[in-house]
Amino acid sequence: MSLFNRKNTRKTVNSEDFPAYPMEKKKELVTAVLTTLFGEPKFYGSTDEKIVQLATESAKSDPEFLFKLTCYARNVGNLRSVSHVLACVIAREAREYTRPVIRSIVVRPDDITEIMSCYRLMYGKPFPNAMKREIAQVIQRFDEYGLAKYNRKHASMKFRDVLRITHPTPRDEQTATLFRKVLDDTLETPYTWETVLSERGNTKEVWEELIASGQVGYMALLRNLRNIVESGADVSPVLKLLSDPEMVKKSRQLPFRFLSAYLMLRKEELVTPEIHDALEQALLTSVDNMETIPGRTLIAVDVSGSMGLPVSRKSIIRSSDIAVLLGALSNRLCEEAVVCYFDCPGHWSALPEHKGYMIRQFEKDASVLDICANYRCRGGGTEMDLPMLYALENDPEASRRPFDRIVYFSDNECNRAYDGLNKTVQGMVDRYRKRYNPDFWVHGVDLQGYGTQQFCGKHFNLIAGWSDYVLPFINQAEKGFDSLVRQIEAYQAG
Repeated sequence: MSLFNRKNTRKTVNSEDFPAYPMEKKKELVTAVLTTLFGEPKFYGSTDEKIVQLATESAKSDPEFLFKLTCYARNVGNLRSVSHVLACVIAREAREYTRPVIRSIVVRPDDITEIMSCYRLMYGKPFPNAMKREIAQVIQRFDEYGLAKYNRKHASMKFRDVLRITHPTPRDEQTATLFRKVLDDTLETPYTWETVLSERGNTKEVWEELIASGQVGYMALLRNLRNIVESGADVSPVLKLLSDPEMVKKSRQLPFRFLSAYLMLRKEELVTPEIHDALEQALLTSVDNMETIPGRTLIAVDVSGSMGLPVSRKSIIRSSDIAVLLGALSNRLCEEAVVCYFDCPGHWSALPEHKGYMIRQFEKDASVLDICANYRCRGGGTEMDLPMLYALENDPEASRRPFDRIVYFSDNECNRAYDGLNKTVQGMVDRYRKRYNPDFWVHGVDLQGYGTQQFCGKHFNLIAGWSDYVLPFINQAEKGFDSLVRQIEAYQAG
């Protein structure tokens, strides 16, 4: 039986003091972990302390699950910092999983220094022996260029400190020579785009030389796309690389990174058709080869005020942008879809008859980037009842061809229900099933991980995360392949 299909009659309140259903501990931990850039603020307060608390409890009750979740967050969710935090909890509370978790989540050299710095901040000294032994092994994966590139001058933990703490035995003479250079602080200054730009400036000639060298990584090209365009450099080879499907998959970028680059260029009026098409292609790569979602789907996108905070202090991307992006991507997968943007009455002044929601039907080939740019956060309350109100009262196809499902992209912090002040939105779903479709599904994509939900019981599937990996769970759940929690439990980590 699906973990999410069990009847849940318990009630709690959410951050708005509105009735909601509590989550089981594993679900609460998963949703919090997969929707956080650790250390960054959220509208209703940080979930950092909750993550550490729940992870500590999991380390004691089910350490294998915490190990798999940590690996999943780093290698599937592409979330670095939160995986470092979870690894430190494991090193402290579930030491038998310390070595395999470090072995799995150390992808870049600076994962090592971040993990050790994180442990020192969380728990102080000494470092666990298992952590030291495994780091002494994984540091030998990297060459001089990698260590020099990430040996930050002003960092509190340098690779020299790592060697002095872990005392690795070099596997060969070449590694021994490298370690001596690390300890003596004589690593050769790496040829990186940062050092070249620092020495020679952000000019057309410099960027064209850097691009031709092949030494600028995918992420660096994406994040510096505006600088490259502004310099006057030929951007064609960059766009070719950014839109290459294999490079997109290898880059491990969250989809909203492409949207961020586009919005920044759009703001500066630097977008050309070629740039638009390249970034659009990169985004669409994420849904290549995904199954079509059959039947008729109502996509509910939360653009309320609580979704309006940037996901990090340095980002222009808001949680609502991620909701719109995932909604637009899922629209392309649906056999037939209606998209409902919602906040609260009065904010869609152009369509007052809709009382707080805007209904759109997009063609399959509609530009995802254009949709995201045109339907951004408007503010107002998180009135999750509004899409269901449309489905019940205003959908012209309801009696002839009812919806097969609704997919919410939201923080789930509902602050009103059409049914009344003391009811969740579940009652409207129950009424829809009774009136139109007894097999109506609700898929809730949680984008903030606050720990409560508006739905429960049969045909409810809770998903969490900011990446394209959430979309296949719509079909999987309806086919009986269970939940995201079960997916993590079955994850082959290590």
